[in-house]
Amino acid sequence: MGVFTRTRLDLVWGGGYVHPLNIAFRRALAWVPPEPGRMLEVGCGAGRFLRTVGRRRPGWELHGCDLSLVSLKAGRTFPEPVEYVLADAHNLPYRDASFDFVLMVDVLEHLPGPEAALAEAFRVLRPGGRFHLLVPCEGQPLTLYWLTDRLKVGADLKERHGGHIQRFTHADILRLLAGAGFRVQDVRYSMHPVGQLKDLLFYLEREGWARWLRGNFLFRAFVRVLWVLAHLESTLLGRVPLAAVVMHVSAERPKGP
Repeated sequence: MGVFTRTRLDLVWGGGYVHPLNIAFRRALAWVPPEPGRMLEVGCGAGRFLRTVGRRRPGWELHGCDLSLVSLKAGRTFPEPVEYVLADAHNLPYRDASFDFVLMVDVLEHLPGPEAALAEAFRVLRPGGRFHLLVPCEGQPLTLYWLTDRLKVGADLKERHGGHIQRFTHADILRLLAGAGFRVQDVRYSMHPVGQLKDLLFYLEREGWARWLRGNFLFRAFVRVLWVLAHLESTLLGRVPLAAVVMHVSAERPKGP
């Protein structure tokens, strides 16, 4: 997971399982072919997303790689047969064209070299294979993140607390995918304004002066309402790019040269 500090690499990311109603999970699962093959998740953490996809697509040979050794060790404690490897997304230790499906969820925004990471994902994917990318685009105009950056108010919250060093736009992602050789087949969106407010409050709680919010009953109730509204918002506006932060991109490696 790229340039995470040692402190972040010592944390466990991606434990447990993804809720089956999770929008990101459902959109990724829809792009996984029913016929079994070899699947790789780049930046898998402890493998939560990969394991949950594997449960719904039995028969797939599951592989996951990450820079966090402690997360990989946590992933190995789960019963699902996943082959976990310590690896850098910029230099994957796999043969060319060795996977039928490659998945990257909340990874690209952490990496100093997104071009290299996508080139590696393309390299290890077989011709005709499928690729699914979930990435926040926090530089997208008319979003709350774009506004905080322009106002210089809390603009670095997600970099300091989440390791987000890239502020992509939607156009950046499409350009990067095309540059790597991928052919985009479908694009969906999530985290519109309500979802962004929920997300910013989540990171705001990690500020020293705002930690009192965690124990505040009214604040917690407000956040729970936002979760429900954000899910409904993303479900209804999945095809609407305006003011959306997260892109869910389904692509493939062309069969031809």
